[in-house]
Amino acid sequence: MIKHEATRPLVFSPNYYQTRQNLLDIENLKVDDLDIHAYRYVMKPTLPIRRDSPKKAITLILAVLLGGMVGAGIVLGRNALRNYNSK
Repeated sequence: MIKHEATRPLVFSPNYYQTRQNLLDIENLKVDDLDIHAYRYVMKPTLPIRRDSPKKAITLILAVLLGGMVGAGIVLGRNALRNYNSK
């Protein structure tokens, strides 16, 4: 019995044979060589007329205001700490 064990066929599930048959069917398909593109342009791209991002002036004004508020907060905080420690 041990002599025949090496030549005994393997037992696979029916799913294996179905998948194998599907693979063989796919390999036998003939596909024509086509020029297939994943994208195409509708119009030639152009530069926008005006920028969509925030304007430089608004960004600069907001930066100055925020910097002034942070600076004033630091000065007032240090002054309050100095007065609190001197008491």
